[in-house]
Amino acid sequence: MLPATEVKAVVFELDGTLVNTAADVRYAAEEMLADLKLPSLNVEHVSDWLGDGTDKLIHRILSRKIDGSVPDPVFRLGSALFLKAYQRRNHVSAALYPGVEACLRQLTRKKVPMVVVTNQATSLANDLLTQLGIRNHFALVLGKDALQEPKPSPDGLLEAALLLHINPDQIVMVGGSVNDVNAARAAGCGAVCVSYGYNYGVDIRYAAPDAVLDTLADFPTYLEDEQPRAKKPRARRKTSTQSARERR
Repeated sequence: MLPATEVKAVVFELDGTLVNTAADVRYAAEEMLADLKLPSLNVEHVSDWLGDGTDKLIHRILSRKIDGSVPDPVFRLGSALFLKAYQRRNHVSAALYPGVEACLRQLTRKKVPMVVVTNQATSLANDLLTQLGIRNHFALVLGKDALQEPKPSPDGLLEAALLLHINPDQIVMVGGSVNDVNAARAAGCGAVCVSYGYNYGVDIRYAAPDAVLDTLADFPTYLEDEQPRAKKPRARRKTSTQSARERR
């Protein structure tokens, strides 16, 4: 990771990093299944299936498999029902994770530009951030419809760097999934992850980010810590005995 003096901006993932949206997603999923007259889903699966955007999530819910897919007509109907239910829910159960507000306020005070890059639609992401009272902290919100390819593609990070007029390696990506780490690596950015993110039920440490934090309240301090440079070993002063031996 770059020293603090070289980090010019921070890009955050939204779901599972800043905001816990799992309850609203589960509600919309169950309503979609009920409308389709399909059996209820084990709610534990839904959180493990988040992180790749709504389209893949709906395929996973309808197929009951993380790598599953359903025929296009079924997907289109399910997608319409899911989005209707999710929007009607109006983020009623969405909540900021502990430490998020403190992190954002501190970075804002330090005038660090912040961007959200998410696989959600941009309009939904803006609505969620506004409702939770944190939209004002972000210079940009880039959803899947604003990019050529969603994460794990680096497009969002590269676009953020372009719009902020900085180099990609001056950005730190803060997320919670292997997709965030892979996107950061592909873009040449630093990668910091939270331990509680949506990562298919797998410990994020296996993705080898630069650091894993239990709370974003610790991130500003981590960002400010300069990476210590290795000190060169001091040359040992020769003793009088050693000098005498060398003269012989």
